[in-house]
Amino acid sequence: MPVTGLPKKCQLPTLLWIVRLCRITETPLAMNRQRVFNFGAPGSEAGYAKWLTGRQVAVQEMARRMNLPLGHQVEVWLFGGIRLRGKLRLQQEILFIEEEGVRHLELVVDQVKFTYREMESCVRLD
Repeated sequence: MPVTGLPKKCQLPTLLWIVRLCRITETPLAMNRQRVFNFGAPGSEAGYAKWLTGRQVAVQEMARRMNLPLGHQVEVWLFGGIRLRGKLRLQQEILFIEEEGVRHLELVVDQVKFTYREMESCVRLD
């Protein structure tokens, strides 16, 4: 495999020098070809925006499957006879949705925090 960008008479000695250097330092040649992240490249924020959109869609899908009207006015009854009225929201953004952790999902209505398992009923008002 010829080394590109060098005159033909320099290619073989240069390649042998690189192989010898790699043997001396005991580093594989592939490590010298490590790629670098370019965070300043144009369009790099598009990937983050797509990831955020994907997370929002996943949360909306989870809420739909659980029949939770996130972002809407609701009346929530908690066990013990506590009634809450207000906008239903997640207490904090969820990065990863785990099916077995849904019972521990933390919700908020009118600045009152509670978990999904504490909820007796939830009715959308709007």
